[in-house]
Amino acid sequence: MDQSESGLTGTTTGTASERTIEVLFEIELPDDCSCPLSDPDADIENVHNQIDDGVCHAEMTVSDETGTPRVLHSTNQVGDACLCLAFSEVGCVPRTRRVDGDSLFIETYVSDRSVISELVEQLQPAAERVRLRRLTSRQDNKTESDPATVDLACLTTKQREAAIIAVDEGYYQQPRQTTLDDLASTLGISKSALSQRLNAVESKLATAAFDP
Repeated sequence: MDQSESGLTGTTTGTASERTIEVLFEIELPDDCSCPLSDPDADIENVHNQIDDGVCHAEMTVSDETGTPRVLHSTNQVGDACLCLAFSEVGCVPRTRRVDGDSLFIETYVSDRSVISELVEQLQPAAERVRLRRLTSRQDNKTESDPATVDLACLTTKQREAAIIAVDEGYYQQPRQTTLDDLASTLGISKSALSQRLNAVESKLATAAFDP
């Protein structure tokens, strides 16, 4: 699958900024989802989305049994259960890489890790489950990729916040770049409360990543 792009129309001022973190999500859609990608009747090769005046327009290039490509256009009213709106709310452009049953594999770029947490919050009303499959950092002409299969929905908002700050501040680096005391002070909570949150995060993510 080539790519999917989504955007809002009507803007007149353009800005450009570098985004160095590439994220691949596996998003499982609910059974009653109205998104045209939730139940494709042919192999999807690429998808383009655009939100205009409360309506989500999607154009999908599909191949039928003979391999002949066709372009299908669909429209849906934008609601809480719209993936395109969730991405646009945090300023991200989704690229649908493939569709596998009820699951979409969607790639996007973010400016920093905190946006990932915000995006998951936006996606939850539209998704049955959100998994982080790959996180790739592209900085200083270097590429570092962390393959993962993690169900971010298993974390609470406070746990995600604690984990993101701990990673950003270098708590999990070797040697550590910060302490529990400093992180707790940043979050405005006790050292004990932060330790409990991070322990819960580590336990949940380890189970999500390695439990068969």
